[in-house]
Amino acid sequence: SSGQGDLGDLWMLRCDSAATGTASWELVAPSSEHTLIARAAATLSPVSLSDSAHPVGLLLFGGHDDVSYLSNVWLFDARTAAWTMLLRHSAQAAVASVRPDARGGHSAITHNGSSEVVIFGGATDDSV
Repeated sequence: SSGQGDLGDLWMLRCDSAATGTASWELVAPSSEHTLIARAAATLSPVSLSDSAHPVGLLLFGGHDDVSYLSNVWLFDARTAAWTMLLRHSAQAAVASVRPDARGGHSAITHNGSSEVVIFGGATDDSV
């Protein structure tokens, strides 16, 4: 892309052959009707879906767009190339359940056999 700003595209690097050291990039075209908000400083973590013993999903959390930090959670199913929103962003405390504040620049890691994601730190709109 030659433009400036946050991006909302998903790319996959396919390691074609370890023996020859070749690899190629592929732009993943989502099959779902959902279009993600372009964002920066989000995390993408591999997760196992309930009907699979292997990580076939990617959990997207947080980041920031051109206006504010985000707290929504999206699941990408690599088998179908579809995005599903799991938790919607809500800045209103009365609407939000117990959840981390909207943030970007945080760390995330898959835990407990790829069924849980742990996040740490980051920055929010209230950060100094």
